[in-house]
Amino acid sequence: MILALTVFFFLVSVLLMVVVLIQPGSSGGMGIFGGGSQSAFGTKTGNVMTKFTTVLAALFLLVSFILGYLNARQGRIEAEELLDVKETVEQLSEEGQTGRGTGEDIGIDISE
Repeated sequence: MILALTVFFFLVSVLLMVVVLIQPGSSGGMGIFGGGSQSAFGTKTGNVMTKFTTVLAALFLLVSFILGYLNARQGRIEAEELLDVKETVEQLSEEGQTGRGTGEDIGIDISE
């Protein structure tokens, strides 16, 4: 799921960059393609592009927060698993020091 969200996040960010670069400047100027007052998308381009940019920016933020939460949660789970492994290793080393669990008496006589 994290991989799919990461790919979606990448696509949204690239699309957001492209949409921002296509928009004309604040001076009503040239934009990236230098069209002057001409518009490749019609006369209502400003409204459409503004709404599309707003939607992409909202998606960008939403997916950012979701990915941040999932990564933090995954890190917490990994930390808990590492603590469990550490406790198990400590228990096994204590058993080895007391003589239990070392294989001394397993019921098989190998002496000849």
